[in-house]
Amino acid sequence: MNFSKWLARPGALCCVMLAVGLSAGEPAAGAAEFCHAPGFSGGFIKPEPRPPADPAQRPGQRLRVLLQHPPHACAISKKERRLIEGFAAANDLRIDWRYVADAGRLLPALAAGLGDIVLGQDQALAADSDAQAQFTYAWTDSAWRIIQRRDNGAITRPEHLAGRQIAAYRDTRVWPLLTALAESVAGLDLLEVPPGVPYRELLERVKTGQYDLTVADGLLLEDYLAASPALEAAYRLTAKRNMAWAVPPGADDLLDELNQYLNRQHFTHAIATTHFDDFPAIKARGILRVITSVNPAHYYQQNGRLLGFEYELLRDFAALHKLRLDMVIARSRAEMFALLTEGKGDVIAASLPGGALNAAADILFTQPYHYASPVLVGRESAAPMDDFSALAGRRITLSRDNPYWHYLRSLQAAGLEFELAEADQGIDLKASLAMVALGVHDLTVVGSHQFNMRFAQKMALGAGLRLAGPLAHRWALRADNRQLAAALNDYIEGRYRQRHYNVLHAKYFELPPLPKTKKPATSRITPLSPYDDLTRLYADKYAFDWRLIIAQMFQESRFDPNACSSAGARGLMQLIPATAREMGVSDSQDPADNIYGGIRYLSYLRDRFEDSLLLEDRIWFTLAAYNAGFSRVKKARALAGEMGLDQNRWFANVELAMLRLARPYMQNGKRKRYCRCGQAVVYVREIRTRYFNYIRLLENQRIAAYPAVKSGLETLN
Repeated sequence: MNFSKWLARPGALCCVMLAVGLSAGEPAAGAAEFCHAPGFSGGFIKPEPRPPADPAQRPGQRLRVLLQHPPHACAISKKERRLIEGFAAANDLRIDWRYVADAGRLLPALAAGLGDIVLGQDQALAADSDAQAQFTYAWTDSAWRIIQRRDNGAITRPEHLAGRQIAAYRDTRVWPLLTALAESVAGLDLLEVPPGVPYRELLERVKTGQYDLTVADGLLLEDYLAASPALEAAYRLTAKRNMAWAVPPGADDLLDELNQYLNRQHFTHAIATTHFDDFPAIKARGILRVITSVNPAHYYQQNGRLLGFEYELLRDFAALHKLRLDMVIARSRAEMFALLTEGKGDVIAASLPGGALNAAADILFTQPYHYASPVLVGRESAAPMDDFSALAGRRITLSRDNPYWHYLRSLQAAGLEFELAEADQGIDLKASLAMVALGVHDLTVVGSHQFNMRFAQKMALGAGLRLAGPLAHRWALRADNRQLAAALNDYIEGRYRQRHYNVLHAKYFELPPLPKTKKPATSRITPLSPYDDLTRLYADKYAFDWRLIIAQMFQESRFDPNACSSAGARGLMQLIPATAREMGVSDSQDPADNIYGGIRYLSYLRDRFEDSLLLEDRIWFTLAAYNAGFSRVKKARALAGEMGLDQNRWFANVELAMLRLARPYMQNGKRKRYCRCGQAVVYVREIRTRYFNYIRLLENQRIAAYPAVKSGLETLN
């Protein structure tokens, strides 16, 4: 049955539901309290109410999702919910959540035609049932973890559980393991939690000290722990298991569609990580996560290049400490601070005037690294404003979380008669200035450094009254990350107004004025590359995320179709002649031909790795093989096993084996090396960083979504 025919299949007979204990109703109250679904805020999923019987009220076909739902537990994580909802939306499907009481009934329900897909499980599910199923690619992994208060001592091995208490439900999957631990570890007390205690309440009791420790599936806890920094997932009780979705035997087209979707989309939902630790742990991970906004002064992309004053300044800091940057984009200052306190980033870099912000006690600011004054901005043709009296009768529009909002309120309270209007949610700096240029807004407020930037000069705007003297801009951190704050302060002291800093400042904020033109112009959203459309076409054909290919293309050729390496690799995707011939490429300098051949070769390499690998590691192995060759990656995986590393994981595992292969050695008095495999390690890391940043940038570019701005841009340009 092909996918379109599967969509049009008849629904299952409701009378069979009782045979396997299937339920489509609401879960028990205790479970619902900690579950997550449309219309419900929390960490996990619960079913939506049963849909109306009238087919006219149910647009699209149904995707019947089977889940296990014990009385106290939760079904799937928010990440998994977003993935399946994305698949449903892409195929015009309405999700019909259906529950069974235990995992042993999931596959029989699937085989009986009562559902189309099983979620919240791994392939070990098949071992517990005689029913057959097909499994998708593994989209993530998970393991059962000990959950404890962050200040309650380190637990890194079973012996650390001596004298501790673990509170858990008896019907938890790991109860037998916990029982065995209680028998083997002296003083370990295992406490059974009554089934009526909701999971959220169990975790709250650990947080408040009523219980010492508990256990949970790490995947399901990501969102809860992000909002509860007092708790942490400590010792891993079980080996990691690869999570996959199950479909009925014979549903090959559904399986293929799911796998293609996962190949393209699973990274979109997997790039946010949660960490609260300080600079030593950041250095051990090798990644500094910077929270900012898409803004020409902060962070943006142009022709595939990542730019911005804040970005380049912190990239320099990261390079000094051998770190890579992951940019985490927020749409407002409120969201920035929420992401910081939730552990989704390490530092906020967004022209924050520390003195103008009402910071919470858990926020720490660095020393100043920049200064700028808030200025009123209006159309160039408007009457000049020389003092505060010129504000009478004018309308100033800006977002409520703008640091100058409260200052303007204080001016109103002091008797100045102007109107203060709140900007629509999500409008960024470019959009706000475009609104003023188009006459939609009268005035707004920006930093003096932002007004001097090229994009603002193109909008025929005029800077008016300075609201205050230069304010100090500072980076913001969590208050307990004092070692990171010290490192950043040392960097500021050593770099502020030095050569590199001055070059960056001049590059972004000291541009010469543009010559006057009759027709003002505003900046459009730029594509990632000149080849986005071609890349989308071929990436979709072979089930890759086109943004990954663009990131790889930038790494290979900087988008130069005539690029040629010393090894003879040519074109945008740097194909060597033998590979080009094998992939059917007749002209490597033709962009379409080269992109097609490169993506086809990537697909060929991906297919040589096992389906059982996690999707993300399969991609990293594929990229490494593209750079260094499949046989070298295969050898590195074998070496990783000999080194006691996980040969199925790239980062911190096989990449370390690749580095060992690259070490020189002496043979017959000559210095030799097996390969220059260290290049592959850098290659994969650079593409990963750029790719994740492309995802965040494209998903947060907002200006084109505003009809007034979009129509105005068409008029002005």
